[in-house]
Amino acid sequence: MDNPERLYHFTTADHALNDLHNRHLKIAQFDDLNDPFELKSVNLCDPVLAQAFDGIEEIGFEGFKAGTARRWGLLCFSEEKTDVLQWSHYAERHKGICLGFNVTGGQGKFGRVQYVTERFPIPETLDLSFSWKLLSTKSKVWEYEREWRVFLELTDGVWNESAGRVLYFADFGSELALQEVILGAANKTSVSDVLQAVNGYSERVRVSRMGLSCDKFELQEYPVDGIEGQIPAP
Repeated sequence: MDNPERLYHFTTADHALNDLHNRHLKIAQFDDLNDPFELKSVNLCDPVLAQAFDGIEEIGFEGFKAGTARRWGLLCFSEEKTDVLQWSHYAERHKGICLGFNVTGGQGKFGRVQYVTERFPIPETLDLSFSWKLLSTKSKVWEYEREWRVFLELTDGVWNESAGRVLYFADFGSELALQEVILGAANKTSVSDVLQAVNGYSERVRVSRMGLSCDKFELQEYPVDGIEGQIPAP
């Protein structure tokens, strides 16, 4: 399986500028995600297996799923930067920003999400191999996202007062190298603010903006002027 040359992370404008200034991405926790079947791609029709997997709240038994979610977080990326739905769902209805990275990772901790039509059986041994499969399997209805994930252990968190909880971050570097900043079609962020945020990066970061195609239901990417951020005339 060949890694794509570039992967894309959709987020809000405020979060993107914060990430650019601090040179990091927030590591998502599974409770933050929008798929109710996250970590539940297994068949749980057997009530005994379901209890072992989901836990028993009344007696304080955590279960395998909660233990996995407590240990691991993830960075989510897409192969596609012009997908209208992802801009709508993850980037403030096109008011946000998409960040393009060159991404690498250790074997087993970085890879493409597998999309399936049926939930698979729980194996007899709940080993690391099963954990990776569980972390990277989703329903086929999400296939349009063409998602890749990096899995990271949740360590060295920082208390965030506004969030009311500990947050975790992954620093930019050789395995998470920022290459592009793409403003959404409805984004109002000043290009000069973006350029200031990426000032001092060791590699040149390309800044562009999405616009609406004049004849198709598609987004088109345009370079922007470094001062005014205007889309050039066709």
